[in-house]
Amino acid sequence: MAAPGPAAGLWTIGGGKGGVGKSLIASNMGVLLSKSGHRVLLVDADLGASNLHTFLGMDGGRLSLSSFLNNKVAEIADLVSKTSIPNLDLISGARDSLDIADAGSDKIEKLKAALGTLDYDYILMDVGPGTASNMLDLFLSGDEGILVTTPEPTSIENTYRFIKCLILRRMRNVINSHGDLELKGLLKRIFENPEWSLKVKTVADIIRHLKELDSERGETLRRLMGDTSISVVVNFVRRQEDEALGAAVSRACQDYFGVDIRAAGYIASEDCVAESIRLRRPLVNEYPSSRAAASIEACLNGVIGPRARRATKAGA
Repeated sequence: MAAPGPAAGLWTIGGGKGGVGKSLIASNMGVLLSKSGHRVLLVDADLGASNLHTFLGMDGGRLSLSSFLNNKVAEIADLVSKTSIPNLDLISGARDSLDIADAGSDKIEKLKAALGTLDYDYILMDVGPGTASNMLDLFLSGDEGILVTTPEPTSIENTYRFIKCLILRRMRNVINSHGDLELKGLLKRIFENPEWSLKVKTVADIIRHLKELDSERGETLRRLMGDTSISVVVNFVRRQEDEALGAAVSRACQDYFGVDIRAAGYIASEDCVAESIRLRRPLVNEYPSSRAAASIEACLNGVIGPRARRATKAGA
């Protein structure tokens, strides 16, 4: 595996549909990073279907994430459990009574701030599926987002819906956090203008029309929207033609949404994947020579590589 660049902080792993393999990817990427000598924390924030502990052969534990979000535990560090793998820890979501989709934005901000106090090289957070505003905010809270999909038509459809909602939510958050009332007013003019609203189909269209009204604010919005870093991973790939699906999703996002979502790679579907889950052991440890394990490592490098290049460029 290529050596990671600077510590990436918080990675969020999510998608538009359940059952696409987020926990498989989060757990095995965490194992690979820890085996490279990095201190890694896995956070199970898919509270409605928490199962990260199962992939690591662990029980759920007495305390879980909602204990902190509901103020039953004061320090998030008290939720951290050691795994059997050196350098890899876990905050479980098992036995949670709180669905994070129902949690207020204040709880999400509290979680993000608390995770920032922990001393890890990488924090990988498994986020629940769907387009509820809080789920979108949780996904966007990371320094890097990994979007998981599968070749199934319903999964692809939900992925595009998730990306569209994600972009609009990101724009809303950027505008609100910027606190520029004039910018809000200009965007309102764009969306309420019948002629322009018919032409606005992508983020690039919005920014172009905004620049026509105010070039400085248009450039500000373009720069702030460009800070979002997202990769797509296609899981359960059986056919050769599906191996290029991630690149197709990336191109479609650029063409129709005007945003850059990188294709990190695909994960081969093999019987050993289901067997590793049945055994409650990480795939990359139990079947390290399998195509599936190799493709997870390739996807990890597909995320790390662009981050390292951006960090090098920023420091130049």
